[in-house]
Amino acid sequence: MLIRSVAPLRLGLAGGGTDVSPYCDIYGGAVLNATISLYAYATIEPRNDGKIEIISVDRNESMIMDSKPELEIDGKLDLIKGVYNRIVKDFNKGEPLSFTIYTYADAPPGSGLGTSSTLVVAVIGAFAEWLKLQALYSYIAYNYSAVLSARVYSRIIGQNHRRTLWGI
Repeated sequence: MLIRSVAPLRLGLAGGGTDVSPYCDIYGGAVLNATISLYAYATIEPRNDGKIEIISVDRNESMIMDSKPELEIDGKLDLIKGVYNRIVKDFNKGEPLSFTIYTYADAPPGSGLGTSSTLVVAVIGAFAEWLKLQALYSYIAYNYSAVLSARVYSRIIGQNHRRTLWGI
């Protein structure tokens, strides 16, 4: 069985950065974005051998490891590992999962199109579908993307996750 998810990238038109703390806490903020016809993709293939394999097709990176409740954030494929860590902790009772995940984005990280956060939303969507968490999809993507950004990159940029999730 394959579980697939796709999320649109976004183009920031105005106000970028005004939604980042502490600026928005002091002055408020407003951004204008539009989703575009470029996407991030995630495909999960469940396994039953106690392994996790992460394959980033566009970055030509991959890794395979034993399945465990928390994967180390070590600079290699951390966005996917961060999503996994939160999903297992908060929605799978700490029980590890075994799977192969393939990711791909139509634009490279650093392109200014919200690629990393869009990839997070696509990966969350695939996990939500696999684990039958569809009713929680909006909550998970909205809240956990920000948490992941804070933990993995030590910076929260709200516009990326919200615009990708709702296409606004």
